[in-house]
Amino acid sequence: MTTGTMIPTSDPDLGALLQAYNDVAERLKQSHDVLTQEVHRLRSQLKEKDRELQRRERLAALGQMAAGVAHEIRNPLGGIRIFASVLERDLAELPKQKEIARKIGDGVVTVESIVRDILAFAGGAEPTLEHVSFGEVVDRVGVLVESKAKSLDVSVAVEEPAEDAVMLCDPRLIDRALSNLVFNAIEAAGAGGHVWIRQGCVAPGDELVAVVVEDDGCGIDPGSAQRIFNPFYTTKESGTGLGLAIVHGIVEAHGGHVRVQPRVGGGSMFELALPLARCDGGAQEVVTRVA
Repeated sequence: MTTGTMIPTSDPDLGALLQAYNDVAERLKQSHDVLTQEVHRLRSQLKEKDRELQRRERLAALGQMAAGVAHEIRNPLGGIRIFASVLERDLAELPKQKEIARKIGDGVVTVESIVRDILAFAGGAEPTLEHVSFGEVVDRVGVLVESKAKSLDVSVAVEEPAEDAVMLCDPRLIDRALSNLVFNAIEAAGAGGHVWIRQGCVAPGDELVAVVVEDDGCGIDPGSAQRIFNPFYTTKESGTGLGLAIVHGIVEAHGGHVRVQPRVGGGSMFELALPLARCDGGAQEVVTRVA
């Protein structure tokens, strides 16, 4: 259908020429509008990528500084722990003094845990990729979080997928990332609460598989949702604020992403997306799943 304006003229050839010119001009205008929209979209994407690149550079610099501090702290910690252990043993006949020595040792263990988190955040090690099934990861993480869930009276349920996706990932790192998310979900759910772990879906063609962790806790304040993956940011009374930053770093190193959004019915939903395993078949690479 012609969208241009018909141009009256007594000369049929001139009229046809002018009408053709009008049609071409209209199509060019439509093409220009489409291209303008595409330019705006690409500019928006470029700004987002630029912000992400700047964030990575800041995190890399912060990680290097944090790693240096952590190494300096860790060196004397070992000596303090040994001396506290010796002191606790020598004070066997003095219960009050022995208890003080034990508390010193416990404090050292806490600080060492913080140092390990800092080093894990700053590590930036390349993942050693393997073909790992969703079920294998969830089974291992279930064992890690079992005692925590029982101690807080939280139910952790795993929804079995119709088919078990095979992920291409470093199982050691992904176990840590997923267990961090589940530990957080357990704490958020609280006594009598529930946590669900399931295999989710991502946009077709992304060649990613999502591991979804949901809880029915109080949810995350919208103002905090944009910052919870930043290092050293926490809404808890205790903690380093590195747990979710470590999750973000691990998933990003795999070429995936981690997102958070409110859960329907209350609580939070975290989506951890990882690459699906692929067969080495040249141009005919095929996404594989375990039936």
